[in-house]
Amino acid sequence: MRELSLEYRLLMSSFNPPLDARLVGRALLEALADRYEAQHAHCALQVFEQSGATYLFDLASSAGLPQEDRTVAAWALTPPSVDERDTSYQRGFPMSPAEDDAPVDRGHLIPHLSGGEFGPNIFRQDRALNRGWSEQGKRYRALEREAASIPGTLFFGHLLYADETAYPSEIEIGLLSSAMLRVERFVNRPSR
Repeated sequence: MRELSLEYRLLMSSFNPPLDARLVGRALLEALADRYEAQHAHCALQVFEQSGATYLFDLASSAGLPQEDRTVAAWALTPPSVDERDTSYQRGFPMSPAEDDAPVDRGHLIPHLSGGEFGPNIFRQDRALNRGWSEQGKRYRALEREAASIPGTLFFGHLLYADETAYPSEIEIGLLSSAMLRVERFVNRPSR
């Protein structure tokens, strides 16, 4: 298993049971914002809510930075039900091909079944990872399905970048279940 970007266990040790998933979600974004700011001193981080998910977004263009605007992290509580996916909107969401011609999909940081929508939730994702075709992809999809199967489950995603693009090199996803936060890290740009 790949090393995680944060000491998630240490973060979780600061909470007393019973855990409030909303407080955990806010603490996760705060810790990930601190980490990102330490690596990208001139970022322009924004926190906002969209369709039940809370996002941490670097609006670099507002600060005149030579970096693409990009989502850093997001969390949501799996809703009891979700609307049918708007596939026509997703098909129309602009996405330039990967520079190395690696097949990519329009991945959802917060899965649709956990309440994820479009816009800042969409990112360039390795096709085998997104569709569960690789060994990593099978595990990735299993975590998404587990979070979606239990309403109220906290699911979060963290995109890690190796350059100034909005194409993450790695992804961490996690879920809070049985008062335990489980997080795994996945390679999103296998050619790197």
